[in-house]
Amino acid sequence: MPMIISRQLVFTAAALLACVGVAQAASLPHPGPVVVQDGVYDNVVETSITDPLPMFGAPSAGVDNVMTFPMPSFIATASNNASDLSAGALEFTFDADPGKLISTVSIFESGGYGITGGAGGSVSVAGALTVRYFDDLTQQFVTLADPIHIVVSPGGLPGGAFPVDGTGTGTWLGAALIDLADLGIQTSSVIVAMDNTLAASALAGGTATISKDELTVNTTIIPEPASLVLMGLGLAMVVKRS
Repeated sequence: MPMIISRQLVFTAAALLACVGVAQAASLPHPGPVVVQDGVYDNVVETSITDPLPMFGAPSAGVDNVMTFPMPSFIATASNNASDLSAGALEFTFDADPGKLISTVSIFESGGYGITGGAGGSVSVAGALTVRYFDDLTQQFVTLADPIHIVVSPGGLPGGAFPVDGTGTGTWLGAALIDLADLGIQTSSVIVAMDNTLAASALAGGTATISKDELTVNTTIIPEPASLVLMGLGLAMVVKRS
């Protein structure tokens, strides 16, 4: 039975996406900028072809270089042989302060799900990031060749996988890491576009619901090489004087 439910969910999600794909996406810009310790998040825009906006709440600054979003209405729910799909996208820019480079950008998200009824149902989460970075040499934005997939696990347990079939309730966690420093990329400006899809499918007499409740973006910063040299010279002068 779980395998049947999983296939039903996959086929139904694909069919729903095909149907809504012909519809025009609605977009909603959020007020900005969001100023954090070492830079600025800006140009925050969400898009949806399945649900009314907003699906993401207004962003706010957290500690260090964190930007957080509440989720007022990012949910998929279905009952009695029905299926539902919520597909939302979010795009934002991050510009580091002068003399600083972006090392990594991390995405963390979380939510809950519930599958009830004798026949049960199935829920799933999927997401991916497209990243563009500003290249000082060409003075243009360059897109990373491969999307970065959000790794999602039920309850945050390693090895857990979606879709979740059967009955029960629980939480889920998702995370993705954009490691520009590891790729040898030196940039102070990035554009990140994130796609997220929640899907729910219920059999006869069952209900299935899954929601995204919170999204956090965290950017880590390193000094530019020239700044590192100046810092080293400054430290050398301090040592010499002492």
